[in-house]
Amino acid sequence: MFEWFKKPDYSNVVKFPAPAPYIAAPTQEKETETMYSIGVTNDNHMTLKMGHSTLTMTKAGCHNLIVQLQVFKDQLRDKEHDA
Repeated sequence: MFEWFKKPDYSNVVKFPAPAPYIAAPTQEKETETMYSIGVTNDNHMTLKMGHSTLTMTKAGCHNLIVQLQVFKDQLRDKEHDA
């Protein structure tokens, strides 16, 4: 009647496996990608590299490009104010 001190029989019970050690996922470093670069060549020309394209121009050509970009910027600003 009193079998409290009897050792229970667990021979038919499947034991849990030992916990596996934690393995952190490998971190993958993202390669840095250059979007554009601006520089000067040996013969004093300005270069602008974007992707696979390279634009090379003299100082006067660079100045003219800046002036044209300013004109386009002003045109866009005027168009936004008119709308």
